[in-house]
Amino acid sequence: MAADFSSSDLDKVSQIPKKVNEIYNKIDSKIPRINFTHKNQTTSPYMSRVTIRNPKERYCVGNQMTVQVDMFDYFGRRKTHGGDYLRARIFTPEFEAGTSGRIEDFDNGTYHINFTLFWEGNISVAVFLMHPSEAISALWNSRNTWHGLVDYSGKFISQKNETDTKCGFALNRSVELCEYIDHRDGEYFYCIKPTNFLCDSLTEIKSWFTGNSKLSPLEASLLVRSNVKVKILNDFQSLNVVSCSSESANNKTKCKIGMKLEFPGGYFMKNVWYPRECTMITYPTTEDLNQCMKEKFIYMFGDSTLKLWMKYFQKKLKNMTMLNLYGDGWAKPLLGIDLKRNMKILWKRHAQPFVSSSYHSCREDRTIPREIDLIGGNQHTIIALHIGIHFRSHPIHHYIRRLFNIRHALERLFHRSPQTKVIIKTENNGEIDVYESKGDFHGYIHYRILESVFKDLNVGFVNGWDMTIAFDSNNLHPPEEYYKNEVDMLMTYIC
Repeated sequence: MAADFSSSDLDKVSQIPKKVNEIYNKIDSKIPRINFTHKNQTTSPYMSRVTIRNPKERYCVGNQMTVQVDMFDYFGRRKTHGGDYLRARIFTPEFEAGTSGRIEDFDNGTYHINFTLFWEGNISVAVFLMHPSEAISALWNSRNTWHGLVDYSGKFISQKNETDTKCGFALNRSVELCEYIDHRDGEYFYCIKPTNFLCDSLTEIKSWFTGNSKLSPLEASLLVRSNVKVKILNDFQSLNVVSCSSESANNKTKCKIGMKLEFPGGYFMKNVWYPRECTMITYPTTEDLNQCMKEKFIYMFGDSTLKLWMKYFQKKLKNMTMLNLYGDGWAKPLLGIDLKRNMKILWKRHAQPFVSSSYHSCREDRTIPREIDLIGGNQHTIIALHIGIHFRSHPIHHYIRRLFNIRHALERLFHRSPQTKVIIKTENNGEIDVYESKGDFHGYIHYRILESVFKDLNVGFVNGWDMTIAFDSNNLHPPEEYYKNEVDMLMTYIC
């Protein structure tokens, strides 16, 4: 059945290029444009310093504490502009406790990092220079001026004949192309048309990182592993935090759909996430999960970091049967059902860009907005979605456009089914050493864009970016003791 779109829907779609440009220009205006001729002119984590503003002998649980970061180059000269990519957390190792810090850039070489002291004890502060502003300038230019980081190949099949051809988002138009265009959403993808094959005979796609780079040797030298995530020295020891109030009751309500995305939004202790403004319910046993999942129909659209949720359900839900959908490769769809509890869970990859070195079928690939449009929705329906890492190696307008299209699809969904619950997971951070094509700076920019696009929509957020920093995860695919908390946040929203 064809979708029936109102004139207001079409007007929103026509506004997408304008909105994409508005967000791009807003980010672009914050990115430093720096010319330098030697590494010594760049921000040095060794010459820079972290100090406490208004230090105290002791602090109370719940207090706000601010540290100041002053940046210098390798010559010891004070930096006069911002744009450095920092990461900050406070932690107490013996409690396995940690939380992230909110960073303010004053665009003059000075930064403030604001922490909430969630627990008592001796708390250490760690501020890292992930990339100097000079590297950020180079990364931004590389990302948004070409499509050279990933190549695509399409397989065409016609009866017993098959052939491969080059595909992608930016191909030479001097040859005949097959155009796969979603005119409504402004999405596009191309393949060079093979001789004697119809464009509709495209069946599979694979892709790979090319190893190409737009960085100069000097720029690339800033992005070797030894120059990334270097701790900036503190001029102070750990903080003494005590409980100053006799009140111990927890008056926070259960986390619910519609609460805003916050950073920092909570803290970890003993591998359990404690949200700042609400209470997360934990589901420690299989029976707890089974009870929550009863009569639920969960659609999960995303990448491998969201697939971890499906991995968790497969392990914990003993009565769930996984159907063989006969796909190839790690990115094939996964479908689990439990007839006794009338429950199903589907995980499906989001559409291009999606980097996978083995061929996978593209005939049933749809973007997340198109998937949402096919769901009727009701009080039993939950949609969880996540995109990010596969977009990092493509110009950012692809990511911005997709988010706006998702937002409009969710607005249509809520119009026809306000009972449907939607949960959006933000990206994880992780130690990826291919910084030009997959690095966390791109994920940080994605986080800010996602926050802007969805901030006033009635959805629930699982803040993977905040949580993985607090957890001190060093892997894009964190261990189960971490992502169990993401699943518990999901369950808290839907049960």
